[in-house]
Amino acid sequence: MTSSSDAIVEMIRLARGERPFSFSCQEAETVLNMTLSLAVELSVANDKIARLESSVAALSGKSVADWQAQALAGEDAAERAQASEAMLLRVLRIVLDPRRPVDGRNGA
Repeated sequence: MTSSSDAIVEMIRLARGERPFSFSCQEAETVLNMTLSLAVELSVANDKIARLESSVAALSGKSVADWQAQALAGEDAAERAQASEAMLLRVLRIVLDPRRPVDGRNGA
């Protein structure tokens, strides 16, 4: 089975066509894309965390603070590390994208 990180790397590798740009400065475009990716990731994560914490606290009788203080270990910690790596690849995909920029801008 392919990990989500491997799938993202493969998606970037197979990208076709020229990447359209909004700014004349490639660095500004890169920062914009990374910032928007982070905003999406953070929004989704915050929604999931809030729902899960409320559900777990209601089902267990523990407070949300008790669940937040519990540390991950073993397989749970490894799964969390893999999810973090996949998220970083999604955010940094603009930097890893092998397609050449358009409008004669160099791909430095």
